[in-house]
Amino acid sequence: MQISTWVTEQYAETYLLTWLLSQWELWWCEGEVYQATLLTDGDRLQAFVQNSEGDELIKQVAQNLTEKASWDRMATSLNRIFQIYRQELIHLPVLRYQQESKVEKHSKNGKTPALLQPEFINPYADSVTGLND
Repeated sequence: MQISTWVTEQYAETYLLTWLLSQWELWWCEGEVYQATLLTDGDRLQAFVQNSEGDELIKQVAQNLTEKASWDRMATSLNRIFQIYRQELIHLPVLRYQQESKVEKHSKNGKTPALLQPEFINPYADSVTGLND
């Protein structure tokens, strides 16, 4: 048995999860993977993988996952990863603001000028586009 066959059979969920993370459909709100992730819809995720074009290895790996629970677990895992990603997108501007405020020079009278509040980020907006829809 080849190592690639063994990996794809023994770790099919992990292999597919890693592949799904590289799909653009995960990162755009109109994408099928994005929608399946938000809804934690294993059936929709399975349909996306089975209908993906040009990657026979992925389709073969997907055939090893016959239980609905496997697809639901992957959708749940993607959802958790995506939630962390969105939190980091919200946190990055705050970190940038904190760093910029440390670098800011003192005014002529020796006091630090009043700092502006960072721009409010809507946590319900799409994490990539910033749009509410």
